[in-house]
Parts: sequence; C-alpha cells; structure tokens
Amino acid sequence: LEALLTRRPRGSAAGADPMVRGVGDTFQRPRIRHGDGSVVHLRVDLEGVTPPVWRRLEVSSRASLLELHAILQCAFGQLDGMPHRFTVDGVEYEDPEVADDAAHSTDRSDLRDLALHRGDQFVHEVETAAEPWRHLVVIEHRTQRLTNQRLPWCVTGEGASPPDDCDGPARFQQLLDALRTPLDPESASLREWLPDDFDPAFVDVTAINAELGKLPKRRVEP
Repeated sequence: LEALLTRRPRGSAAGADPMVRGVGDTFQRPRIRHGDGSVVHLRVDLEGVTPPVWRRLEVSSRASLLELHAILQCAFGQLDGMPHRFTVDGVEYEDPEVADDAAHSTDRSDLRDLALHRGDQFVHEVETAAEPWRHLVVIEHRTQRLTNQRLPWCVTGEGASPPDDCDGPARFQQLLDALRTPLDPESASLREWLPDDFDPAFVDVTAINAELGKLPKRRVEP
C-alpha cells in the first residue's frame, strides 16, 4: 500500500508535484465538436424608423428563406400570415402562396444558395394593409456550428418591436414621435394605441429567444 501511495506518475521527476505541469509537458486542449453546417451572423435593421430598431441574429446556413422570414418576424415581434418577399441582388424570392416562379419561392432556396459573403446585404419585405415593413439584412460573418448550438438565436438588439396592428413604419414612427411630445393633444390620441408599459428602448431578448425556440425548421427538400 505504501508503494502505491508513493508511486510517481510516469515521466515525473522525484519530488515533483504531479498536479503542476512542467515546461516540456504536453497540454491537451479540449476538443471542440462541430455540428452540421455553419452559422450565419446577421445584423437586421427595421427601415424607416428612428431611433434605430435592429437585431443581431445567428441562424443556420441551412435555413430556407421561408424559415428566415419566420425568424425575422419573431425577432421583431410581428405577426406572420402576410405575404413576404426577399430581394437579393435584384432577384425576388416570393412567398410560396403567391410566387409565380416556383424556383424563386422562399421555400425552395436557403442561405447557402444565395452565395452571400461578409458585408453583403439583402432586403426582406412583409406586406401590410398600408405599407410594407422592410428589413435590411447584412451578413456580418460566418462560423462553424458547434454541436448542440441552439439556432436560431437573438444575440442583442436595440429598439422595441412595433405594437400589434401597426401597419408599417410610417405609423410606427408616428407612435414613437408621440411619445416624445407628451404635451401635444394629437399625441395623446396616438399614445392610446400603445400598451401602457410600452418602452421604445426595451428589447426583451429572452422572450425573443423563447419564441425562436418554438419555430419549426423549414429546410429546402433535396
């Protein structure tokens, strides 16, 4: 028993502390395990409103444009169900419900098909009863996906999402302006559209990610 307790690790010198690594010892880095595909890091701005309203998102490169549409709607707290389109390098990819060309339907193309690179941008539009919402989407960079990495994911953002039944950026801008002019009589009627606890600067990233986790995966079928 005494021999076992005093046995030195193989290769260690007499009197050396086995928990202290020497200069010549080999350090084994933990293995990083990668998942399927890559992660596309996006900066998405809601156009037509000030102060800026934007989100930074991480999405799978395998996500179809139809899935990306749902992600953007969720990230900005907007209701789905209205026709949408993406415009990439002058090419339009339309909602499957209204697309005339199946090859340019948002359920037939994914982010890999667009062959976009760092700094490239494209536009996402959603129709409303008044004017469309427009999101400017910028590719920030790509990384290898890690095993069990949760996607899609909202990293951060600025500016509250538009309230329900707000048809387009012009109406949303009117509501934001009304908050900045509380003594204006016309502003009082506009503020009635807003929830009592509406904070134009607050972004609930935790709530956004909870909703993103409920979205179905909509991948392009081979």
